Amino acid sequence: MKILLIVPDGVAVRNYLYSNFITALNNKGAEVTVYHQISEGAINEVKTAQKNIKSFHLIPRFIEKPKARLLRESLAYARLLRNKKQLKNNSILSFWNKNHKGIKQKILYRLAELLGYMFSKSYSVIRKMDASYEKAISNSDVIKSIEKDFNHFKPDLVLNLHQRSPVSAPIINVAKAQRIKTATVIFSWDNVPKARLISRYDTYLVWSNLMKNELDILYPEIKSKQIKVVGTPQFEFYFNDKFHQSKSTFFYEYGLNENKKTVCFSSNDASSPYEANYFEDICNAISEINEIDRPQVLFRRCPVDKSDRFDPIIEKYKSFVITIDPDWRLDNSSDTSFKSIYPAYNDFWLLVNTVKHSDVVINLGSTMAHDFAVLNKPCLYLNYDPVSNSKFLVKTAYEFQHFRSMNNLDAVGWINSKEQIKEQLLEAIETPNTMGKDRKKWMEKIVLHPLEENSKKIAEAII
Repeated sequence: MKILLIVPDGVAVRNYLYSNFITALNNKGAEVTVYHQISEGAINEVKTAQKNIKSFHLIPRFIEKPKARLLRESLAYARLLRNKKQLKNNSILSFWNKNHKGIKQKILYRLAELLGYMFSKSYSVIRKMDASYEKAISNSDVIKSIEKDFNHFKPDLVLNLHQRSPVSAPIINVAKAQRIKTATVIFSWDNVPKARLISRYDTYLVWSNLMKNELDILYPEIKSKQIKVVGTPQFEFYFNDKFHQSKSTFFYEYGLNENKKTVCFSSNDASSPYEANYFEDICNAISEINEIDRPQVLFRRCPVDKSDRFDPIIEKYKSFVITIDPDWRLDNSSDTSFKSIYPAYNDFWLLVNTVKHSDVVINLGSTMAHDFAVLNKPCLYLNYDPVSNSKFLVKTAYEFQHFRSMNNLDAVGWINSKEQIKEQLLEAIETPNTMGKDRKKWMEKIVLHPLEENSKKIAEAII
């Protein structure tokens, strides 16, 4: 069986190309070709991690025409409006970006809002516009180049590793025209309500029954039998001994104190504007603990955040703050978006040992709560606005649909004011089993278990 993997950006590399997924496919007799838009540096990293991928081919350059892009954005807005009603959750509209630079961008998205509002009045209209988008893509200049590539690849299945990337649309269009089976993974636990499922596929590979139910509700045209609950390889690295290092060795290498308790602060990207404020509140609270009992802080920033906003705080509290930056790399230093950045294989070693040797993680609604739950360690979610007249309200963040999966579970500890930081941190460190005691139950709702078998399950579903 020949499988063509669409890898539209560096982020799509992380969960699938570095994991046991490729080996699981090879063990089933599958031959894998990577159809990509990633850099040479990223390809070299993949080759280091996976010796069994022999074929890499560059996706022809695709420029989405204005009409197609307007349709795609209008459909996204229409579905967000519909999803808000279907799920009874107003926060879903927060996923519509209103901050656009330049007059052309502002006009485009204003038109998309107007058209999307009209489309949202009828689901049959949304489906007709889906068909119009596919037709617009079928007239793209890139189609002939992709058809030529397909004549060379002769794939039995086309699998998209990032469902929201526009570059995948013409590839899926060609596969359908040639009656080749198509499938997609849903990349992350919060993706389905965001209305960025661009194409339609024969098969959808999802993390959990929770995600399957979201697809059933929000995309009624997708038949239930098309949706396969197979989990994700995202967390399997924690079960691989080759990524584990002893605490003494890891701490010595990065200048951490083996005799101190360790608090991991994991930050979000620049779309979360008050991360530095939270970080300063945390460090200030920890500085009030007597030096003998004071924990150290292991700071792990968001991979795409190359700003200097944390630097003054790191310098001020350097006596107990240690930075271990993610090993994500840029081949184009002028672009720090997820499109051009990619994880080095080494970053899994850094992440696994950060989680393994930290006692608690603290952040604003990050998926790192799940990473720590894998190793049964507590997470504290920040739940207050750190500045007056905040333009970003923390209340909105925790109203997002994916947090409803907690469903009254005691999954994390909550810090509801900066005055609670010290108390909650000490409790999480001293009695970790009482803080967020349902974290494992939450994790089991989010991702199919056992986690270490998900690559195998995905490969079996594909074959």
